[in-house]
Amino acid sequence: MKNVGAKNNKEQMTMFGTYEFPSFEEIIETYSKEFTNYVTPKGDTVFGFWMQTLADLEFLDLELEGLTEEYKIDPVNRKATLKGDIEFIRLRVAHLEKVGGKTTLYTDIVDTFGDTNAYAFHNLYPYKGKFYPRIVRTLINTFELKNNALVLDPFNGSGTATHEASLMGIRSVGMDVTPMGVVLSELKNALLFIDERKLDFHLQDLIDIVQEVENKKWKHHNPVIYKLMLAIYFDTIDAFARTSRYNRKGKTGLFIEKFNYIKNCYKKIMEMKEKYSLKFEPAKIIEKDILELKNMEEFEGKFDAVITSPPYYFSIDYVGKDKIAYDYLGVEMKKVESKYLGMKNNGQLSREYKNFPIRVALYYQDLKKSIENIFWALKPQGKLAIIVGDSTVYSKKIPTTMTTKKFCEEAGFKFKKLIFNPLLGARNRAIRGESIIICEKP
Repeated sequence: MKNVGAKNNKEQMTMFGTYEFPSFEEIIETYSKEFTNYVTPKGDTVFGFWMQTLADLEFLDLELEGLTEEYKIDPVNRKATLKGDIEFIRLRVAHLEKVGGKTTLYTDIVDTFGDTNAYAFHNLYPYKGKFYPRIVRTLINTFELKNNALVLDPFNGSGTATHEASLMGIRSVGMDVTPMGVVLSELKNALLFIDERKLDFHLQDLIDIVQEVENKKWKHHNPVIYKLMLAIYFDTIDAFARTSRYNRKGKTGLFIEKFNYIKNCYKKIMEMKEKYSLKFEPAKIIEKDILELKNMEEFEGKFDAVITSPPYYFSIDYVGKDKIAYDYLGVEMKKVESKYLGMKNNGQLSREYKNFPIRVALYYQDLKKSIENIFWALKPQGKLAIIVGDSTVYSKKIPTTMTTKKFCEEAGFKFKKLIFNPLLGARNRAIRGESIIICEKP
């Protein structure tokens, strides 16, 4: 019997144009190149790889309206044509990967940190309900805010808005009622301006610090370092409480790993600062209740923009993670929770909310007053972006988005735009997506 297979093999060329079968590595390399050629937009001003939803396209449209003199978006080929200060646009835009043939600052940051959200010190301490820093950057661009502008976030949480504003050289004020949120916001702000030598700790130093914190003997003359080590320790303990996968590293090993992560973040963001000649702007962080904002007379008509996201106290347990910190510091949890929206209203419940669960109704009453206070704090023509999401309570859909829009209009704002941003992978969450409500004070 003739060996037909052998003959055919000699006559048949492989897909690489040779008679030899390719290795696994060659196959992967070839298909990777082909895939890259297929998915990478062609042109000198193109979309970022993180453009995944229709909302991202709307955000790009908003950004370019604020940043350019003239623009055109080609969504099919994922590119744009721009007219304006190209270098300024390249350093500010959050949704384009290249502008004028050069990599944007945002793309460089994302590539350096390997994440579209966890760059600089945004990932200092995991915090529930955070909104995306890219959205903050987008809104700052949309509102055409320059370096002399002043931004307020009255629900500052762990400081996403103020930290992103600082990175962009924009002045900001962040307010929050939670002590841990204020500490984290202050840390993110202070770490941008700390001397690198202050972060120089040897291995044994870190081992000793863990022991001192555990024994409640930790002290340090520098308040930033003092708070930083506590925050890393609290995050470490929380990680062990949630999963056993860190058991091999041990608490001290994980603490050291987390500290080195922060130190590495510092190094990377300082390299970005030097490379692009960035000027970081310090934020002012205040532990204050927005319902008492009008007691601060100096804030009346002071702000150019408010970028904020009210907390969803009836859907998300914000304090759960912070319990470790509050127990350690001797802070009474009930006292913190009593300051939340809807938690301290002792007055008559408005009839318009009678069909809602009581905690939602009380929340809405406080939210309405909060929006009225925001209106008071904005300059004429001041901009508002408020990020909210509908949720489900007791199997009942809670229409927070449209209710918030109504509150804005009743407070005197002129409604401009609403963008729904789906939270990818949020199938089982109480909140499936968020809406960005954009308004302007007349």
